[in-house]
Amino acid sequence: MARPGAVLPRRRGRAGTSGPAPVHRMTASAPAAGSDLAIVIPVWNLPDDLSALLAQVAAMGIFAQVIVVDDASDPPCDPAALGFDRDRLGAALVYLRSHQRRGAGHARNIGLQRVTAANVLFFDADDQLAPDLAAIWHRHAADPEGLPDFTIFRHNDTRVQAKEGRDGSFQAEEELWDRALGNAGLLFLNRDERALLSTISAYPWNKIYRTAFLRDHAITCSETPVHNDIRLHWLSFAHARRVLAMRLIGATHVIGGRDHHLTARRGPERLCLFEILADLTPRLREAPDHLRLMRQFIRFTDNICRWNLRQIDPDLSARFRQLTRRAYLDFRPEEFILFAQENPEQAERMVDFLIREGH
Repeated sequence: MARPGAVLPRRRGRAGTSGPAPVHRMTASAPAAGSDLAIVIPVWNLPDDLSALLAQVAAMGIFAQVIVVDDASDPPCDPAALGFDRDRLGAALVYLRSHQRRGAGHARNIGLQRVTAANVLFFDADDQLAPDLAAIWHRHAADPEGLPDFTIFRHNDTRVQAKEGRDGSFQAEEELWDRALGNAGLLFLNRDERALLSTISAYPWNKIYRTAFLRDHAITCSETPVHNDIRLHWLSFAHARRVLAMRLIGATHVIGGRDHHLTARRGPERLCLFEILADLTPRLREAPDHLRLMRQFIRFTDNICRWNLRQIDPDLSARFRQLTRRAYLDFRPEEFILFAQENPEQAERMVDFLIREGH
């Protein structure tokens, strides 16, 4: 173990995580009683938000390990400088700081490498833990048949709270929960229910993962400027065998005017979406019963491409449409036929797009 505040030498990491080694501080402490849960928090220039989140972490008392990965903040977002140590957190504390900005996906991957707990929650520094997260964690950890590969839970979105005055996410997402769970408050999902819920927003912080599940299947985030959580989400659904879905709300997604959020970034970094899709499509085909999931992934691909087309700078539109067409053509006929049987109108729009953009 490195001494507190030590700077580790440069080294090659796992695939996709090479580069300068981060500043590394690990503080040993007794984990929270009865807990085997780590929280990995990427942060970039958000000391006040990180401090508020760490205060929630300390108050909730369910974490055995807290890993803060500082993506080259200036000045550093060091928990110690914010007044958080092992005693206040009640958990082992690891602080990692990159020397250059690599993005939240890289930060999560680096943090995952340091996880020693059997379960992990990825969380963003500017979001908030919801009170029911403790109940979600205890149910995840207490299953008599062993740990689920992951437990997925609902979240609040501050845009919905502000506009509609209610908890939860957008109506389309809430309807997905109703379709998947029916009247149940929690449910171990069958294959059809897993495929259905896979189309929920691909956030990293609405799931508690079994750490060994992620490592056994080499499931990580994309190390891209944006959309870096899509890979984590879809590969998790592709390889999981036991997925627990809970209607309880475990997080609040806070959307403001900062440039940290995807909706504020409209430049060429958006093109990395197609790198992610090109990586994911063949990997999803390796999963058992992949056709069931691929129907939903085609739907997701069309939806996210169309959403991005409405968001990007106008001078990127032609290039984005060209890459969208290429992504559609990556799907095999048997995959698209199954998708079209369930989604005939959407399939027709995709075909029309291919014809129009093919000229």
